[in-house]
Amino acid sequence: MLRDIVLFFAGFEFFHTMTHVFFAFLVPLDLKFITLTPTLNTWSIVINALITLALLWWAKRLRSK
Repeated sequence: MLRDIVLFFAGFEFFHTMTHVFFAFLVPLDLKFITLTPTLNTWSIVINALITLALLWWAKRLRSK
């Protein structure tokens, strides 16, 4: 059960990462409260990818127990 929840959030984070990859073609993007610059978008891609990998690693450890 917990493994399924972790995998769901890993999928959500992967989609979030891919959204920022798509935003790379649209930057600079002026939003209401923040301007998405190429540097900020790159950091977002890296951080979200690391979160995705950590969640997938956690899900793999849950399966092996």
